[in-house]
Amino acid sequence: MTPRCLRAKVWYINQTAEHAVQDRRQIILEAALATLREEGYLGFTQPRVAARAGVRQSHLTYYFPTRLALIEAVARTAIEGQLAAVDAFAGESSPKVTAASIASVAMRHENTRVLMALAQAADEEPSIRSLFRELAEGVAVRITRMLEAMGLVVTKEHVSMVHSLVVGLAVIELAVGRTDAKRRATVAIETLFSLFPTEDSKEPTRRAKS
Repeated sequence: MTPRCLRAKVWYINQTAEHAVQDRRQIILEAALATLREEGYLGFTQPRVAARAGVRQSHLTYYFPTRLALIEAVARTAIEGQLAAVDAFAGESSPKVTAASIASVAMRHENTRVLMALAQAADEEPSIRSLFRELAEGVAVRITRMLEAMGLVVTKEHVSMVHSLVVGLAVIELAVGRTDAKRRATVAIETLFSLFPTEDSKEPTRRAKS
């Protein structure tokens, strides 16, 4: 075998091994996320995740040596997924469409379970608290973008009101399990939007002052 062929073979073997590692890590993360959704933070254990992923616990600890390392990785995955879901409609100009889109995301109970579990983890682990703060800041940025796209006046208070309402709706509807949760959430969010002044409504005041 020529040196060039040997290098090519080594490269191929390394690439294959790297993909295998990434695939196994992804399988473990998906199993961990599913475990967190179903069992909550207290039931989130390495043996349960390993069993769901179909790997030995020694394999799991190779990628994630501690329970904290595993839940940090799950938190990162959940945060990225949540922000990506909001990014899909953050530039929508219609309050009605935006409200329905927010409600669709917020009423996914599996996501609410994960966020509640991570909130509990954040109360105990500073590293999770930092990630949770990153999620809150990321959501605030996207709410700002939404309000701007709809032509509404943006203030820190408006952003906080939207965020608080959506989180509250998600938690309440998870607890009560109403069949019309999405409709209720849509109406509540759209009503809140209607209470905010529009940028256009500020123009006459600006002209009068000038």
